[in-house]
Amino acid sequence: MNDIPFTGWVAIGIIAILLLVTNLSLLSLLRKKNSDQSSASILSETMKTLKNPWEREDQPLQELSERVARLKELNQKKDVQNE
Repeated sequence: MNDIPFTGWVAIGIIAILLLVTNLSLLSLLRKKNSDQSSASILSETMKTLKNPWEREDQPLQELSERVARLKELNQKKDVQNE
């Protein structure tokens, strides 16, 4: 135990506290699952945002990409018909 410096013990303590708080909050969410859906929905939205942080920005770009692809297809069909 004397081999670990003071800052090491502080880091271990902080990690232990973070793990404890995380587990307790998840446990409380499970207990309140039926009564309070807002906490669970907030956690769910947060996880969704963390998985894909640019989802809101990507949706209009995806729609624009699809429209451009359809326009290109229409132009190619018109070119084939005009030939």
